[in-house]
Amino acid sequence: MASYHLDCASGIAGDMFLGACLDLGMPLEVVAEAVASLGLAGVGVEGRKASRGGFAGTRFRVLLDGRPLEGPDPEEAGGHGHRHDDGHPHEHDDHGHAHERGHAHARERGHAHEHQPTRDPGHEHEHGDSRDLAQIRTLLARSGLPPPVRERALRLFVRLGEAEAKAHGIALDRVHFHEVGAVDSIVDLVGAAAAVEHLAPERLTCGPVNVGSGRVKTDHGDLPVPAPATAELLQGVPIYGGPGGELTTPTGAVLLAELVDAFVELPPLVLEITGYGLGRRNLPMQPNALRLLRGRPARPHASAGALGQAASPAVAAPAGAMTGDGTAGAGAPEVAVVECEVDDLPGEGFGFLMERLLAAGALDVYFTPLVMKKSRPGTLVSMLCRRSQLEELAGILLVESGSLGCRYHLAARFEAERDSLEVETAFGKVRIKRGRLAGRVLAAAPEYEDCRRLALAAGVPWREVYRAALAALPA
Repeated sequence: MASYHLDCASGIAGDMFLGACLDLGMPLEVVAEAVASLGLAGVGVEGRKASRGGFAGTRFRVLLDGRPLEGPDPEEAGGHGHRHDDGHPHEHDDHGHAHERGHAHARERGHAHEHQPTRDPGHEHEHGDSRDLAQIRTLLARSGLPPPVRERALRLFVRLGEAEAKAHGIALDRVHFHEVGAVDSIVDLVGAAAAVEHLAPERLTCGPVNVGSGRVKTDHGDLPVPAPATAELLQGVPIYGGPGGELTTPTGAVLLAELVDAFVELPPLVLEITGYGLGRRNLPMQPNALRLLRGRPARPHASAGALGQAASPAVAAPAGAMTGDGTAGAGAPEVAVVECEVDDLPGEGFGFLMERLLAAGALDVYFTPLVMKKSRPGTLVSMLCRRSQLEELAGILLVESGSLGCRYHLAARFEAERDSLEVETAFGKVRIKRGRLAGRVLAAAPEYEDCRRLALAAGVPWREVYRAALAALPA
């Protein structure tokens, strides 16, 4: 399974993230199918090659009735026009105005407003209008999104809503989203959730984030960059400023806050491919592009031999190996092992606990029967998670289990390489995850959700689709 690294030298927005994923080779159908499942009439997506500042990349756009929802890009329109929240075109020169979006994302405001009491909470909003979080939940619940994508998308919306509510001092259910409610921002977040599920990164890291400069015009007046919700989401993230207006949007910020495992300089990687996701306009000082790098964790360098020559790569320790003194080798993936004993939870509660933890991002959850003090039967709950999610997932563990505390330690993992491929069966396409060691396939497992969906559609047993997928694997 690959590791990924984000270079946000020109900031990040939702469409730039999706453009970078497409530029790496992700099929557009991954996002198109997710968007289609939402049932938004006339809404589609496109990915097209373009360039910014001399760099070629992919521009992702949301379409309404076949036309870009934002209107044409500057190079298509032959000018530098962009739109504001009112939907009317405005012109600007090549210098950053205080009201400019860093990527000309007029659609991506992300500034919250409180609901008016007269507003009909059950009203179904159309394209470009706003929605509240309850309507977003309903939209996702009614969709045909696979459960992991739906859960990840909901986490993105909730986290963005919480940031808006805190920044503006209002309750979460009173937040009136222009950012989250606009159809293209919904597409960006749902599309990002689908992209992450497809790419299945073992680890996603990110370097320092350029937030831009100047001021942004909102319904609350002119505010300094980063905007309040963006600043809330980027707490604990290394940021810096630069010319170009607002470069990191609230949607981009929530992707970083929710998806990134660690904010570090580029870690050691055996680089495989680089993708560029382009923003809407050209920046005067730098390419308006988000860079996404994919590779394998680099193996430790072997010590030089007696004649000063490096040892053969064939005997280098693989990523995740332990060195002779028991410490983790360079590039070893690190996980948190969290445990607690529970003796007063019904059996159904353990099932719900596992579902909650896995949906929130735990790498694994398992239960072990044990005998506790006074000979009481109990269960050891063990969870593996990324270090960045330790506090969040430990909180869920305590709340759902009723335990008064849990312990944890950090551990390095020895991991086989993982990849994913798609096979064609008589029932449809099925994704298969594979594990490899030294080039040899150790295991292959068809995706449960794919087999489930196709089995229900064809009216056949699940195992029949599962076996067909394994039989379709190339030799």
